[in-house]
Amino acid sequence: MTRLATLLLAAGASLAACSSSPNCETCASLGNACVPPGACTPSSCERSIVTSALPAAQVQSLGVHKVGTEIAFTVPTGAGSVTILQQAKIAGLTVVYKNQVIDNSAVPLTVTFPDGRIAYDDNVDAGNPSPDGGEDSSGSYAHYGGVTPNTAAFTIPNTAASLDGGVPAGTWKFVVNDYAYECTLVSGCNDGGTAASEYDISVITRTLPAGSVLDVAFYIVADVNTRSGAPLRAANAPNDPNVKRMVQTVQSIMADAGIAMNAQFYDVSDAARTRFGTNLNVTSTGPCEEMNQMFTLSSANRGNLMNLFLVQGLRETDSSGSGGMVVGVDGTIPGPASFNGTVQSGAVVSIADLFSGLASCPTGAYDIGACGPDEVAFISAHETGHFLGLFHTTEREGADFDPLTDTPKCPCTSCAAPGSRCGTYGTNAPTLLADRCASAPTCGGGDNLMFWFLEPGVSAGTLTSQQSQVMRLNPLMHQ
Repeated sequence: MTRLATLLLAAGASLAACSSSPNCETCASLGNACVPPGACTPSSCERSIVTSALPAAQVQSLGVHKVGTEIAFTVPTGAGSVTILQQAKIAGLTVVYKNQVIDNSAVPLTVTFPDGRIAYDDNVDAGNPSPDGGEDSSGSYAHYGGVTPNTAAFTIPNTAASLDGGVPAGTWKFVVNDYAYECTLVSGCNDGGTAASEYDISVITRTLPAGSVLDVAFYIVADVNTRSGAPLRAANAPNDPNVKRMVQTVQSIMADAGIAMNAQFYDVSDAARTRFGTNLNVTSTGPCEEMNQMFTLSSANRGNLMNLFLVQGLRETDSSGSGGMVVGVDGTIPGPASFNGTVQSGAVVSIADLFSGLASCPTGAYDIGACGPDEVAFISAHETGHFLGLFHTTEREGADFDPLTDTPKCPCTSCAAPGSRCGTYGTNAPTLLADRCASAPTCGGGDNLMFWFLEPGVSAGTLTSQQSQVMRLNPLMHQ
């Protein structure tokens, strides 16, 4: 996770006029507004502000506010979850912190309970140290995983502590914030700091009970043929045997979490298929990159939908040293539920193996090694889990863990191969594959849906009670 240093909340200085200062520029794509450097992106970069598809009773539209502004919102009695959504109106894409370029992520600076206690503080809430040098946030009320530029959802509960504590009714407060604003408050930022960013603010509440039905929209972006030789399109996808098997497997995994899943299919334009459908570049992700611009296609279908974009392949070799390939990527954790058309409105899934191995698909079981549809289903379910608020149970280095207490963990010091350099990151970091994490309770979680690596013979798509609860409390669920 990327986190800036400990901060002190303070008001930032306003920018000078564009005509007399290098600290701002006139941006034609934003109506000739005066904006901080880096906030003006090409007109080809779609960064729309959209509205929620949920009923008005669940949505508090609080308008556009500058970073550093404290906003009050109401949580009704019986609320199961609350989501704060920031959508950039004026914000740069990156900042430079200690000579490292990082996304200008949006995250509340603080969130305050109705009784005045602090529910979340981005200054200090980095979680408790794990024995391997990483962090364990299960004891924190809220957890932020990082990398949420431009469009950022912050949903509570997402930790064991907040699942136990619930979401109290009353008037809450939070401070609008992004990393560019934090850069004005700390030393170590080389570039990108500004107190002029503006965000459109919405708050979504989900009351209980409110059902546990999830509608998934599969966007067919890949330019592929079915086994019969016909181009895969929304019209023939529901009855294609391989696609049917894939959907059934996703539904089965979701059912284990108490979620009933409906599937619908959508086509995209020929131009979008040509631009995004084959070997989508995910080497770099950010509001103006290919993957995130593809997510804006979801504006064509307004609804409270989990958007999964099916592409022919992804262009990035996994850098973990595992020899694997990246097969799925989520926009943010969690995603902007009910806000279709943003740069973070979905996840991308490779369907390179969808039409292979149907004859090897077992009855009443999964086989991601021999059954291509099952593999694609596991990828789809995994990325859906991220969008609904789940993190990897154990990250690749075996040092960072999800903020839940009932998910098996796989710490490097106990589970890595002899000679591994536990506590290191980068090229010399250890890599814990699923087969090193298949001996719960000491070295577990390799079979979990949200383990970081998909491995035949180990990955089983399992979900725990707390994971299922986080998913069901997401505002994408309905009756």
